[in-house]
Amino acid sequence: MGPGTSNRDYSVIYAGFAALRSKRLDDLHAIWRSAKGGRDFPVLQAIDPVMLKPFLRDLAVVCVHDPDQPRFRLFGSGFRDFFGSDFSGRPVSDLPMDGPADTCRQVALSGEPCFGSHRWHSITGGLYHSEFVVLPYGDGDRVERLLIMEDLDDARRERLKAAYRPTA
Repeated sequence: MGPGTSNRDYSVIYAGFAALRSKRLDDLHAIWRSAKGGRDFPVLQAIDPVMLKPFLRDLAVVCVHDPDQPRFRLFGSGFRDFFGSDFSGRPVSDLPMDGPADTCRQVALSGEPCFGSHRWHSITGGLYHSEFVVLPYGDGDRVERLLIMEDLDDARRERLKAAYRPTA
């Protein structure tokens, strides 16, 4: 495990989209499905950035030109709040947790989306839960980028509750 994680951290990869409970992730997945049409994944130009505006806070875009070295192109402010740093321009492997770089590689090589959940300990304190999607898009038959979104709303609510709990 990376720094800032604990033995209480884990990720679960769902068998498919139907296991997701998050309405926000469902909405993003619907945009992605519409953009892909009959293809395995959307082409770069099919993703309208204006359609992504409601998701930007909890969205990351990862470049996977080299699937073995995925790199953040965009790291939403919601992620920055929990990780305490902006990882834009940095390798995914720099995250203080194990697993995301492997998931990015798998999605980049397979062209198949990934759905799951995390239970994680933030370096800024607190144990949180979130669901996530990793959605490929690219040029022709090659995945060039990944849209990654975590629905951090439950984690934000937990953080607020913890902030207002009386201390002994």
